[in-house]
Amino acid sequence: MDDSSDKTATPGTLPHALTHAVPPRPPAIPVSARLARFATIGIFLLLLGIVLDQARTLLLPIVSAALIAVMLGPFAARTRQWRIPPWLFAVVIVLALLAGANAVVFEASAALVGWIEKAPEITASIKTKLRSAIEPFESLRNLQSQLPQNVEHAGLDVAGIAQAALAFLTPTVGELAIFFAALFFALTGYHDLRRYFILAIDERESRLRRLRILSNIEKDLTSYAATVTIINLGLGTITGLIAYGIGLPYAWLWGVGTFALEFVPYLGPLTVLVALFGVGLVVLETISQALVGPLLFMVMDTISGYLIAPAVLGRRLTLNPGLVFLSIVFWAWLWGPIGAFIATPLLIAATVTLEHIFPGHEIELPG
Repeated sequence: MDDSSDKTATPGTLPHALTHAVPPRPPAIPVSARLARFATIGIFLLLLGIVLDQARTLLLPIVSAALIAVMLGPFAARTRQWRIPPWLFAVVIVLALLAGANAVVFEASAALVGWIEKAPEITASIKTKLRSAIEPFESLRNLQSQLPQNVEHAGLDVAGIAQAALAFLTPTVGELAIFFAALFFALTGYHDLRRYFILAIDERESRLRRLRILSNIEKDLTSYAATVTIINLGLGTITGLIAYGIGLPYAWLWGVGTFALEFVPYLGPLTVLVALFGVGLVVLETISQALVGPLLFMVMDTISGYLIAPAVLGRRLTLNPGLVFLSIVFWAWLWGPIGAFIATPLLIAATVTLEHIFPGHEIELPG
């Protein structure tokens, strides 16, 4: 009798066994506590942004060197297996970067000086071509008034240009020195730095997590750098051939510039496109001829960006275009052109880290 009465349940109530199976609900977090948490996070982000901005001269070269060291980490490990001293590998990398940068800066400076000397002729050429192109458009005729009327006396403020260049180069030289020194030491001691990072905490689970994060970042950054370098090398070669074919000067410099700028999605190709049209407007005879180079480059860049790169990089390294654009805008605003260069590698590293810290769970929808 007693057993049967225990097993029966009155309507609207749960059986005794089920009441113990249901876990208790966690206590609700007060609204004030949530607001305080959000405020703390917001204050931290603001302070972090201030620190990144104020310490730009120091952090930018160090972060750039660290990213390059991580990209070259697998190669450094391979040379270590081949009994090649780490310092020799670091010296070769640093000297190669120095030689390439020196060659590009030398040729670009020579081209810039030549263009400054021909400023009056260039102004006259642009004015003549624009006059013939904008005559049918009444609303664009005001553009002619913005150009100097007396071409023979038109010139550039050389003192102002020199002062601005000096103001730009003074911190840049210091940043370059920090960058190459940081890169050398990072490549030389990469193996030890990697081991210290993994063994910093005694907990086994934390060590394994950091090992997985660092290994995946190395793998993804190396794959990204190698693949994008090959693609950009091909695109730079094609751009150099286009520049040579349509008659633009310094064809090899166009190829090198395109190769470097293509590492910055969106902004890099746009810069090359505008430069091709601007130089073509000066050098070539008509505006229609000046449009040939940009149109050919646009076709090749579209094929590379929307067909070749996604197929080669694969699904794993295909980032959200919106996140890539926001990352480039943010780092370019914070750290300038170099920030735009390292925006995508930083986004890859952050994405890998967040995937390991907050692992997602795939949800299978009913078919």
